[in-house]
Amino acid sequence: MRFGLRVLGLAAVLFLLLPIAAGVSGVARPPATEASASAAPASPAGMALLAPVLLSVLVAVVLSWMIVRSEMFGWKLVAAVFLVYFGLGTFMLQIESVVFLPRHLPPGFVNRLFAMGALIGLLAAPAAVWIHGRFRPSPVEGRAPSGIPSTPGEWILRLAWLAAVYVALYFLAGHFIAYRNPDVVAYYDDSNAGSFTAAMLRVWTATPWLFALQALRGALWVAFVIPFVVTFRGRPWELPLLIGCAYSVWLVMLLVPNPYMPESVRMSHLVETVSSNFLFGCVVGASFVRSRGRRSFEAVTTGA
Repeated sequence: MRFGLRVLGLAAVLFLLLPIAAGVSGVARPPATEASASAAPASPAGMALLAPVLLSVLVAVVLSWMIVRSEMFGWKLVAAVFLVYFGLGTFMLQIESVVFLPRHLPPGFVNRLFAMGALIGLLAAPAAVWIHGRFRPSPVEGRAPSGIPSTPGEWILRLAWLAAVYVALYFLAGHFIAYRNPDVVAYYDDSNAGSFTAAMLRVWTATPWLFALQALRGALWVAFVIPFVVTFRGRPWELPLLIGCAYSVWLVMLLVPNPYMPESVRMSHLVETVSSNFLFGCVVGASFVRSRGRRSFEAVTTGA
């Protein structure tokens, strides 16, 4: 009951900060051009309110889950919460806007989105830690993950193969989910290449840097949650589920009607990104949990 009330309190803080930060940063400013205004989708009237409420509640649940399962406290915990909120909820998502949406968004709009995310993160992070009473150390029950790399070389190897997993999931979801919708193809002034192999060959020919960009994004997805991974204390199955939720919860923002992306395109991207990000988060979390084989080997060698 106490945890639930704290989640609701944090959700209320996040919900109140959304319009304030949107106004201060200029995100709430009306569309600058008729072209962007004409792109506004016909969405249910209540979705403009329901989607921010849902986003605030789900983000509050994920942040609260991270906080109560972490051994961190005080300003170190505040910094980690800010890193998750701004890193996952703004930085990682708006990189895509910079690359793919420059002609769909007004000049300077992405910069305003960055400012909005940073402002909410700076205010919400200390509020979240205070609401959960974690400015002072408190005991956290549960086991630490046993798959944490112990050397720089192991960290590099872990980040490299997780980045490769992200690249694979990114392109697979894009091809088999988003690009199944003709509206998405038309929105990006593209054409359907047909098979997945043909699509990858076209990407490699036209924009080979995109593979490196997505590999970097894959590594950054991992980097932004490392403070919570290495200080996690809980059940082994929780960590994959927690990171999966942490990667995917922000995409609920695609439910919010906006004048820059048609509803059909938003819904396709919603299914695409929630599914691929959740799966990738589960892989990331599982990679830090001791495997059954390793546990069995250690039990044999130690006689446990």
